[in-house]
Amino acid sequence: MKNTQTRLIAFPVAALLTITLAACGGNDEKQAAEKIQQQGVELQQQGKQLQEDAQKAAEDVRSGKRSAEDVQKELEQRAGEITDKAKDATNDAIDAAKEQGNLPDDAKKQLEDAQKQLQNVGK
Repeated sequence: MKNTQTRLIAFPVAALLTITLAACGGNDEKQAAEKIQQQGVELQQQGKQLQEDAQKAAEDVRSGKRSAEDVQKELEQRAGEITDKAKDATNDAIDAAKEQGNLPDDAKKQLEDAQKQLQNVGK
């Protein structure tokens, strides 16, 4: 299974941008921040569920109910789905932050660089 920490790197970025959006803006920005925050909560729940399922699957492998290969494929697929959702949520947060009228050009450039780096997360 690929490194889960690397695959889920987007969570802290999304959280930081949510805080930034909430602090900076009016009603539209607050709604965007709430949406991003909700996505973060859902992703955390999905990650926790995946972790619990992985522990159960490991028990199934030890008992002979399932093969290690099947478990690995299933867990990698699910981790990939969560990673994709995290990347989407983070990109949404970055896009919303870049739309802030009071964001300096240097900060926008840093956000654009972060989006480029996100493209390689989980690959």
